[in-house]
Parts: sequence; C-alpha cells; structure tokens
Amino acid sequence: MGSAFALACAFFWAFAVILFKKAGERFSPIALNIYKSVVAMVLVGLTMVVMGIPFFPDAAPRVWWVLALSGLLGITLADIFFFIALNRLGAGMVAVVECLYLPGVLGFSYILLGERMGVLGIIGSGLVLCAILVGAVPLKDLNPGTIGKGPNLWGLCAGILAMMFMALGIVIAKDVLDQADVFWATFIRVAAGVLGLVPIVLCHPERMRFARELKFSNAWLNAFPATVTGNYIALLLWVAGMKYTTASRAGVLNQMSTIFIFILATVWLKEKMTAQRLAAIVLAVTGAYFVIFSV
Repeated sequence: MGSAFALACAFFWAFAVILFKKAGERFSPIALNIYKSVVAMVLVGLTMVVMGIPFFPDAAPRVWWVLALSGLLGITLADIFFFIALNRLGAGMVAVVECLYLPGVLGFSYILLGERMGVLGIIGSGLVLCAILVGAVPLKDLNPGTIGKGPNLWGLCAGILAMMFMALGIVIAKDVLDQADVFWATFIRVAAGVLGLVPIVLCHPERMRFARELKFSNAWLNAFPATVTGNYIALLLWVAGMKYTTASRAGVLNQMSTIFIFILATVWLKEKMTAQRLAAIVLAVTGAYFVIFSV
C-alpha cells in the first residue's frame, strides 16, 4: 500500500505542477504559497471533521513538534523556493531539478534514519546533478556574464533549495508517522506551514501586493484545482507513502513525477522538447533508477 500511495502521489503532483505553472503567471511565489497552504489546511480540516478524526489526539509532545518542524521546512520554505524555480525555469526544467529530491531523501535517510546508500546510490546522485546542469544551463549561454545574470542560475539555486528542504522535511517526520494518523499528520504539517508564512508576509515590503493578488480573480481557476490536486490529494498520498513504506522506496516512486511532468509540460504547456532537455531527463531518470538498486 505504501508503494501504491507513493506512485499515486507522483501522478497527482505532476498535474499540480502544470497547473501551478499557469497560476504562477498571476501569483507571486509567496502569495501562491499562502493561497495553496490555507486552502489545503481547510480541505484537510474539513475531511477530518467528516471522518471524525480528532484535532487534538493523545500524541507525545515530540510528535507535535517534529511534524510542525516538518511543515516549516517542507511547506513554508520548500514551496516558496519551488514556486520561484517554477516561474524561472518552467515546468519541464523543474522536472529535471526535482530529480534532486531522491538523492536528498536517500542522503537524509542515511544520516537521520540509518538507511545506507551504496555505490550505485552515489553514482545515481552524481548523474542527477549532471542532469540538472545539462538541462538548466543552455549551451549557447555558457559564458560568465549570462550565467551570472540569467534567470536559469537563480531558478536552479531555488530549485535545489526547495528539494533539500522538501526532502529533509519529510524524512525527519518518518519516525513519528507510525504514531500519527495520516490526515492529522498532514493537517499539523500544513498548519505549521501557514503559521511559518505569517512573519515572512508581515515583514515583507510587498505585503500589500500579496493581499491584492489573493483577491478573487480568474487566477483562482488554475490555483484552486492545483491546490486540490497537489496540496490535498498528492500531499496526503505523500505522507501515506512515507508512513507505510521505507523513506528510500517512497522517494524512488515519488520520482516518477519527473516523467509525468515532462510529458505534460510538452503536451499541455507546449514547452519545446530539445535534444539537450531530453538528454537531461534521460540522465536524471537513469540516476534515479541507479539509486533504486542501492536501497
């Protein structure tokens, strides 16, 4: 069941990324993070009410604070950087950068959970890093001035940070998920993510701009279904997959979203499939599956 949940998560997340790309044309990264986090918290909360799941179960204090920290890392920070990367790189290139999530999960699992990474895992991680460089930096722009000022470099850095925070956020929650209901654990993570956004918004010089962006508009037509697909369905499946199987296996199956995103970006967003991009995807997927045999 854990493997099925993780694979289904990849499928729904791929659709969400495409919709978030559309929504990102009207929302800034922080405003979009506020919107999807609040909507996801309401949806998960309503589901808990309908299913009779308590909001204050008899859980140890450590379970509460670990899940809260997981939400701050994996939602507040990771999603802000993710939307920055999505706006700058496009859905197709974000699919390549997302391949870094897998070696991130494996690395943190080794450090925090004692799961070991073999030689194939190290080779696979190297291939993924090569894929990011091949896919995110156009060959014609390989000069110091362009790389230093162009959007690809900043998008690449944001994408790497997003994947690291996302991987760390879910791995640190792994050992407490056995003591928590999937819906409650997801609610605590999302609620912590929302609370983490409050000081960022209040201290941000463009906070009034965020308020204007969050007013009801046609942009909600993309942002709402993206939130339901990615931050409600996929998020629940993500937590369930991590709960019911190993972190390493869940990470590998989550990585299938790379293929789904690339295909949808080509078909739906009409992003061009160049030879360089195809090579990057092949390198990334090859690296991911090298890692699978190291687990």
